[in-house]
Amino acid sequence: MKNTFINLVQKCICLDFLINTLINSNSYEDLSFLSSIKNENLRNIKFICYLYNYTFKEDLVLEDVDSIEINKKYENDFNYLLQLNLNILSNLENLKKYKFDVCYLKLLQALIYSYFNFVSSIQYFCAMVPDKKTNYNKVIGIKNSSKNKTRFFNLPDTNISKSISTEESIDYIRKISINAIDFFFNYSLVDNKIIDEYYEVFFENNFENKFYQYFFKTNDKIFKIRVLYKSGEIFYLYQSHQDDIKINPPLSKEESKTFIENYLQEKFIDEFENLLYDKNYLNTYTYDNSIEGYKFKYNYKENSGKINFNKAFYITINPAALVIEEISLF
Repeated sequence: MKNTFINLVQKCICLDFLINTLINSNSYEDLSFLSSIKNENLRNIKFICYLYNYTFKEDLVLEDVDSIEINKKYENDFNYLLQLNLNILSNLENLKKYKFDVCYLKLLQALIYSYFNFVSSIQYFCAMVPDKKTNYNKVIGIKNSSKNKTRFFNLPDTNISKSISTEESIDYIRKISINAIDFFFNYSLVDNKIIDEYYEVFFENNFENKFYQYFFKTNDKIFKIRVLYKSGEIFYLYQSHQDDIKINPPLSKEESKTFIENYLQEKFIDEFENLLYDKNYLNTYTYDNSIEGYKFKYNYKENSGKINFNKAFYITINPAALVIEEISLF
């Protein structure tokens, strides 16, 4: 367990080093979100050391272990930055198996959410950079469904002009976020009182890559929506529940897959035949030996009938609460 903490802090320090390299490079000097990740990562290192001190009643000392070498060829590579964050997430998930009291478990979960948000932001940026081999930009919108007259991650009439004011654009982003929550999660923020809301802006000085992250909180739910400013495309949705009614036993993996496919058929009746389940992908989230979520991947079939493996979306189900918790498109 000590080695898990030590390895975790080493990776966080390497993450700080790599972010510094990216910030100081000419290619990424305008990406303000890197500074936000850097500051939060440094704060997280303090929290991890605090957890170590609480658990072992001693200070975490890195001089006792070998250092981790960062390959120089990755210094300007966001894919390596992404992989480093995923490794940190994996270490944090491993710590869940150990017995902490409720307060420290909440701190551990907050750290997991923090690096998960880093991963989401980095994945978004990587998706906005065209692949030199395929010359394909991964931000896409799936076609309209004649049944519900709405698009998957791309609601109709959502193009935002450069000429509109900041206030108008924020109001517009808020409106389509509320509409998306109603459609994807069957939850009306008109009928349910919003008790708190705020937004964050990423790539604010870059019109091509700029996106909004909007948060809503009600008495029983919290929502997070990400919207591309340029086109109004929604590429990420998340909901959490304050008081879930859980079933026992929870759904199995196969039952969860069936639940998701029924959901997709209901929402996208005309597009479902173009969504192909990726049997080679499954991410399982566990806590205290209980499965809290299954994440499935679906690839998209083009009109030509060929599968485009660069177009895909991920959907996560809580098998005990019978709810879709997260949808993301890359």
